[in-house]
Amino acid sequence: MDRQEKKGAGKIINAGKKNGAKKVLFKNVSCMLLTLLSITLTAFAGSVFVGLDLYYTARNLVFCSCAALVTVFSFQAGRISGSFFYDDGEYPGRFLLIYLCGVLCALVFTQLPMTGWMFLFFYVALARVSDSVTGICAGTSLLVLTTVLCEQISLTIFLVYLLSGMIGIALFAHQKDDFYMTVPLGLTLGAQLLLIFAGELLIQNKKLVWEEALVPVANTVMNGILLYIFLQYYINKVAKKTDNLYLALNDPEYTVMRQIKEQKKEDYYCAIHTAYLVERITSDLKLDVRSAKCAAYYGHLPMEKLEEILFPEPVWSLLMELKRGGKALKRKEAVIVQICYRVVQEIQRANRQDKEKKPDYEQLIAPMFAKQYSMEALAETDITLANLRYIKKRLLEEKMYYEVFMAREV
Repeated sequence: MDRQEKKGAGKIINAGKKNGAKKVLFKNVSCMLLTLLSITLTAFAGSVFVGLDLYYTARNLVFCSCAALVTVFSFQAGRISGSFFYDDGEYPGRFLLIYLCGVLCALVFTQLPMTGWMFLFFYVALARVSDSVTGICAGTSLLVLTTVLCEQISLTIFLVYLLSGMIGIALFAHQKDDFYMTVPLGLTLGAQLLLIFAGELLIQNKKLVWEEALVPVANTVMNGILLYIFLQYYINKVAKKTDNLYLALNDPEYTVMRQIKEQKKEDYYCAIHTAYLVERITSDLKLDVRSAKCAAYYGHLPMEKLEEILFPEPVWSLLMELKRGGKALKRKEAVIVQICYRVVQEIQRANRQDKEKKPDYEQLIAPMFAKQYSMEALAETDITLANLRYIKKRLLEEKMYYEVFMAREV
């Protein structure tokens, strides 16, 4: 890429970053304001509806507003620090939708038996679309709303739902790449049932009355059904969305790749060979293989074309480093993609110049590491001398691949 192209790419990248940041900021501010307003207005309306006086209404507003403010702060802190599980920080509407449903349910729960409140679902669901701390804050704010609107509620029942929510969040908190639902879900539901029986029914009746056990059992069953449906949906639509996107983008028969093959066959094969080498090297060095491979497939495309394709964030950041080039190169994966791309280009050029003569691959590859990709030239990147030595060694070991597969293009 020449200097003019790099300047153009830089302008497009900066403009895209500003627009994207503004959209995310606007969505977050709107959703957080609605989160705060929803529970505050509901607390006020609920207090008026049950006939509370001014002092109790003011108390309820203060309690619910403080709980909501902590939730909003925790959500934004998690978004900025990167503690969210997936891309939930970019889509605060997920959190808002569940929270609004929780506010409505918290109002409905005031008319139900205390052993029938289904806060467990909201604790776990809100934690999944944010992080554990935010989930605890949000779930507790809903519990506070129901608590302040109910008369003569015991501390025990508050602790029952607080503890069951915390247990549920803890059991599901560390599941990111692999999901196990049966055991965590069973333990979570069992813990809530045990807490309700131990904290409420046994204390009230001094003995187990099966008629009164029906409500907490139904509560637990409904929580289990809702959690199962929600977690399955979340796994398929959010957690695995990135995996599915990587699978599509890293497929040589993907729509964009087929278009490249039809329009510029040489670029297509250059991308295929570059991706092969990048995959082998990044895998051996324990780096981000799928992001590097994806960047190898699409790194040669112009910025205008790249902006039309949806990429995972790690791939996009690699592509931006490659487009800027020079001092913008930081990550090891970006350096490896650029080196492999350069090697493939040189071999393709040598094959075109003399179709009969087999190129001297060592003479093509070794000079690159002595000049363009020396340790001095890459001093500002994350690459190490040991990495460079291994990359050079690995590229020289692929002579059979160059002879068998790359020679077929000519």
